[in-house]
Amino acid sequence: MSGEPHRLQNRIMLPDVVRKELEEYEEWIKKYRAGKIGDVKMQKIRLQLGTYAQRQEGVQMQRIKFPSGTITSEQLLQLADVADRYGSGFIHFTTREDAQLYYIKLEECPDMMRDLASAGITTREACGNTVRNITACYRSGVSSTELFDVAPYAQALFRFLVRNKFNQVLGRKFKIAFEGCTEDHAGMRFHDFGFKAVVKEEGSELRRGFRTYIGGGLGGVPYLGCLYTEFLPEEEMMNLAAATLRLFDRYGERKNRMQARMKFLIKKLGWEKFKEALDEERKQVRLPSSVNDYLGEAREAPSAPPLPDFLPEGPDGVTQNPVYQEWLRDNVIHHKFAGYKGVNVRLKLGDLVTEPARKLAEIAKTFSRGELRISIQQNLFLPWVPQKALPQLYKALRETGLAEAGAETMEDTTTCPGADTCRLGITSAKGLGARVSHELNNGLARFKELSRNLRVKVSGCPNGCAQHGIANIGFQGAAFKQDGRTVPAHELFVGGGSELDETKFGERIGKFPARNGPKVVETLLELYTQEKKENESFNACVARLGKERIKEALAPLALVPSFAEQPEFYDDWGHENEKFAIQSGIKGECAGVPVQEKVPVMGEAREKLAQAEAFFAHKEFANAQIEAYEAMAQASRVPLYAKLVDPFTSEQALWEFENIYARSDMSGSEWLDFAERLEAEKNREPTENRARNLIELAKKQLAECERLHTEIVNDSAKKP
Repeated sequence: MSGEPHRLQNRIMLPDVVRKELEEYEEWIKKYRAGKIGDVKMQKIRLQLGTYAQRQEGVQMQRIKFPSGTITSEQLLQLADVADRYGSGFIHFTTREDAQLYYIKLEECPDMMRDLASAGITTREACGNTVRNITACYRSGVSSTELFDVAPYAQALFRFLVRNKFNQVLGRKFKIAFEGCTEDHAGMRFHDFGFKAVVKEEGSELRRGFRTYIGGGLGGVPYLGCLYTEFLPEEEMMNLAAATLRLFDRYGERKNRMQARMKFLIKKLGWEKFKEALDEERKQVRLPSSVNDYLGEAREAPSAPPLPDFLPEGPDGVTQNPVYQEWLRDNVIHHKFAGYKGVNVRLKLGDLVTEPARKLAEIAKTFSRGELRISIQQNLFLPWVPQKALPQLYKALRETGLAEAGAETMEDTTTCPGADTCRLGITSAKGLGARVSHELNNGLARFKELSRNLRVKVSGCPNGCAQHGIANIGFQGAAFKQDGRTVPAHELFVGGGSELDETKFGERIGKFPARNGPKVVETLLELYTQEKKENESFNACVARLGKERIKEALAPLALVPSFAEQPEFYDDWGHENEKFAIQSGIKGECAGVPVQEKVPVMGEAREKLAQAEAFFAHKEFANAQIEAYEAMAQASRVPLYAKLVDPFTSEQALWEFENIYARSDMSGSEWLDFAERLEAEKNREPTENRARNLIELAKKQLAECERLHTEIVNDSAKKP
């Protein structure tokens, strides 16, 4: 394909863990194609590596992580090359600061991941029941209002958690965000963890830490995160993360996938009881001191790079151009360092075709020292632009087709992929989002100044990947039945917002046909124009007017004409030549999958124990120790499976046995630190005495697992 240079031909030496991981992935795919493993097992494996089933059969969506939203020019170039070689030639940036590629063949995923890894890019744990991409304020390190740069903390937490045993088979996904500014650009209170930078005076010292929120979330049942502490010292961040994940893994719901997020565990226990349990768990967590080695570098006072001596020549007269002035106003932000600005590059609906992506990567090299950020508004941000170079940058962006003004204004709509590619999508979020953005630039331009600071967000289903619940005007995909036909529709939410101390979920107003979406926006803006008091915000105005007044104003737009009168109402935006229908019989994968098809049984553990005893009798002590270890791992899987916990590896199985049973008092204290002790024993020199002791321990542990399994089965039988 065009634009596929040497980057894909010269993979650097990959880390051993990545190389082995992708070799194993390749083998699993071969086994799957040969019918040796089933769909559910394959789903568990590929989700752990970010490979997600697409709405279109036979192809995959690949999610790609960029911790803290940071991406370099070289990584963007590699991403473009990979999108051309393996995908459909475009990149979608998400509200979690990920990138997504589409129409990938499953067999090509390992090679694609090798190419990404050669540029320092990972897909590990981008999906599945894990901690997802850890996001940070896109202005980190350059914001004029930040207390300190939070990106190093987000990246350190990512490094700590990726492949960590605490984080492999959680009951459900877990989302974390960091914010350093006085404003909230990251959404602190609608994440499972929200870390907000705080500085505390202690004598003559300034101590860094975080105001910490736990248990927030969007989706069909939104919750605001609860304030855990006003000040968490920076060196305690890893401890809190580990303790919280251990509790979530131990007590979180696993059977009912719709009630399995952290917010539901907090609701079930009650905040005070949860907080008490968390405080106690933190005392039990022992981490190596090396987890905080990053702090020295993170604490270093940032300094601005020297301003470049040479920059491309700027266009004549551009500074007086009204279009340029509008771009300056909307897309350029103040910087913490004199002589620099930050610049938002607006991406329509988060999409970027590969050729402009390559050009943007080169622009970032020239104007932003090769660094970009992904924002949760689905734009890219250039953090290090010399102020005197703004006209030249504008010219370069304009020639690339990326100089559109309006970044983070109402016309910069946020959308998920919706029914275009997502299995759960009901309607085309992109279709409506594009139409609303078009109308705000054209027919609704009269509202442009009034609505500049408002946000419109469109999700294709209740999961809310576009974060419609915290938009001033939010749409959620839905459908009507009318005269035997299905009509694309959207639930409307108004009055949401994500300012830290005023985070508020939008009020549900009602359901409207998708075709009337732009008119709904127009009517709301007209109502705001007529009813607002002096200096009254949109959210304050709609709150004062109340739900019934808004429903009354919008009532005519809830009606659906007959197909004979207006057949276009039965088509979705962007899909005018397709019959609209809700796909049935296709399951989405947002909730992951808890267990595979094969049920573990104690007989397999007993076979391994018998093998260990046979090796011992033949004085093969190393093999005896290995088989005893595997017998305990296999035995652990039996009661774990009854709790819908299905670890990937033996190490994880032993840890989950300890965390879920020993640390919940379902097993005796003798099993505390069981996994750690076994791991240490496995790495010691094999001897007759050690092999004998391990076999005896395995006999006791198999008996304990059998007891636990019987108890769980009997308890389940008693429940109605």
